[in-house]
Amino acid sequence: MTTLRAVLASVLVSLIWTLSFPPIIAADQTKPAGKRPPQTRYTMSYTPLYQLKADLDSGGSFDVQRHFLRFNANRTLNRHWLVGLGLRFDYEKWDFSEVQRLAGIDLWDEIFRPGLSVPVFYMPGNQWRFGLIPSIELAGATGAEAGESLSYGTALMAAYALRPNLTIGLGAGVFERLDQTEGYFFPVVDWQINDQLQLTNPFEAGPVGPAGLELAYKPDDHWEMGVGGAYRSYRFRLDDSSTVADGIGQVDFWAPFARVGRRISKHLLLELNGGAALDGKIIIEDRNARHIGETDYETAPFVGLTLQGKF
Repeated sequence: MTTLRAVLASVLVSLIWTLSFPPIIAADQTKPAGKRPPQTRYTMSYTPLYQLKADLDSGGSFDVQRHFLRFNANRTLNRHWLVGLGLRFDYEKWDFSEVQRLAGIDLWDEIFRPGLSVPVFYMPGNQWRFGLIPSIELAGATGAEAGESLSYGTALMAAYALRPNLTIGLGAGVFERLDQTEGYFFPVVDWQINDQLQLTNPFEAGPVGPAGLELAYKPDDHWEMGVGGAYRSYRFRLDDSSTVADGIGQVDFWAPFARVGRRISKHLLLELNGGAALDGKIIIEDRNARHIGETDYETAPFVGLTLQGKF
């Protein structure tokens, strides 16, 4: 039996190995203009976030420490095609108070969610842009079996440039999430309102939900601010030794947020962000995705930092 923790060890080694090499934009200065090889650009970010204590409707309370690590590489092959690679690792530390069990199952302490995506974008040479973003994710609590913790699916999008500063479109995602197939739609927006204001999608569409919307403000080259929101929903496999062995937990909430960032160098941005988990719900299912119980929880504020690098 391979537990999720064992798989995570190898995933983290691979991720650290990848991040340890400085990104290089491929270019051969000896070649004539217009015939340079494809270029690769990289983004990396780390976000520690703390969700404050919230009361459960079923009794007791909880708080969560979350850590999000992201690495993305996008390679422009030519004027029509762009391909990428996205690696992510999410870790959550849950602390329950005055509650021993939830819907009859043993509570979890940690949740791990490593994932990989391979976005492909096609620009046919007119105003249209098409995207295909397949992804795969392992999601489980400590002690969960890796083979039982797999989610996978794809997001599709089509967008049209109405003007040089305005692109709109529609996307859809379909994912198999731990014995449950789910789909959703999301708007695709990239509107450069003026030199300082932009309305766009701040997150990637994937197993945890659609991309969301954000209005960003950049008063100068040093500061960035933004307000927005998204719907988040994720499922994770429970410990195989729990009273409901190989059960499934699900967490749903709306997340309005605000951020303010300061560029500390040409390539690095440091942000302070905060918001709240609204209309939150925890759902418990058995290993066959049959509903066992659920509880709502009160509005839970959260605060965090993000260090982001672009190369």
